[in-house]
Amino acid sequence: MPIEITVPRLGWSSEDGVFTGWLKQAGEKVVSGEPLFALESDKVTMEVESLDNGVLHMLPGGPEPGGVVVVGQLLGYLLAEGEEVEPLLSVRSPEGAPAQVVSPEPLAARQAAEGKPGTRRPVSPRARARAKSLGIDIDSVSPEAGSHRVVEADVLRFAGQREVAPPPVRTATSRTRKVIAARLEESFRTPHFYVHAEVDATGLARLRDELLPVLLEREGVRLSYNDLLVKAAALTLRSLPLVNCFWQQDEVVTLDTAHIGLAVQTDESLLVPVIRDPDRLSIHEIARARQSLVDKCRHSALKPADVEGASLTISNLGAFGIDRFQAILNPPQSIIVAAGSIARRPFVAGDAVLARLTLPLSVSVDHRVIDGVAAARFLQGLVRRLESPLGLVV
Repeated sequence: MPIEITVPRLGWSSEDGVFTGWLKQAGEKVVSGEPLFALESDKVTMEVESLDNGVLHMLPGGPEPGGVVVVGQLLGYLLAEGEEVEPLLSVRSPEGAPAQVVSPEPLAARQAAEGKPGTRRPVSPRARARAKSLGIDIDSVSPEAGSHRVVEADVLRFAGQREVAPPPVRTATSRTRKVIAARLEESFRTPHFYVHAEVDATGLARLRDELLPVLLEREGVRLSYNDLLVKAAALTLRSLPLVNCFWQQDEVVTLDTAHIGLAVQTDESLLVPVIRDPDRLSIHEIARARQSLVDKCRHSALKPADVEGASLTISNLGAFGIDRFQAILNPPQSIIVAAGSIARRPFVAGDAVLARLTLPLSVSVDHRVIDGVAAARFLQGLVRRLESPLGLVV
């Protein structure tokens, strides 16, 4: 009996992705565990492995490289030796709608003739809101040629309206940047508020300088300030369950883990790999995990499990000489920590103003979930641990 090949879920918030191509040829034998095709989501590019053995049969009129596919969409079959498929194949809708009959005629051509969209397209929040206000079925709106995402301008064009301003000059934009833009637009609609503090980093810098050569010699890892920040943030989260939660479908969901995401910028994208349970790891284990994940980011080798489940993200621009900044939440998380550079600044100690190493911190939170006092207690606990850093390593 033919074994279905479908689009897997790439993350808890990913409903679609981009099909980047088959890794096997039609009619080729496939062994369980072999890479079968590649997908790109808003977080990671991955090779999907076959779960069974068989001969690959690609669905007629299936997605082309660069096409958008949705979770559960049928892509093809694995067949036994000598097994054949009917010329007409019944295709299950990923949304649970009645089955369609797919003939060898290219799917896109038949859908264009029927005036139907091939798969559900990504839609920006502004486009969805504008379509609702105009009484337009958003599924009837097509994106501009060359784009996979429906935006507000597409809805206005469909409605026969025109924007007053002249159209902007458009430049080529990668899909990765479009996905980042869409996620940040969605995130910034969340009601943020911010709390700030400045850490006396004298002890933190001394501890890092002392441990750096020791861990490099004994463990082969280079200790960074991010490793100490990750440990301090995880310990603080564990002590404050009211902060370790997020908003989902009008409910507060509390987490029982304290995984920490670390923002990593590569040449093409912004990625947030996740260090799991750093509150239970030694500082050199955190450094090794961080180093491994950063290497995966640079070589496009992240798996979905590497970017899922974080309670909090740390974004550190200190290496670029940035004093302080406010970060935007990384959905569905409710808290993000922004760290500036450790540098000598005026610092009040008793009645004296001294030049002292300080670390500016800014914490952004989702006000639907976290109130001011809870955010203040989190930042207070984080500062306390960073100013008494010995507790991070013993």
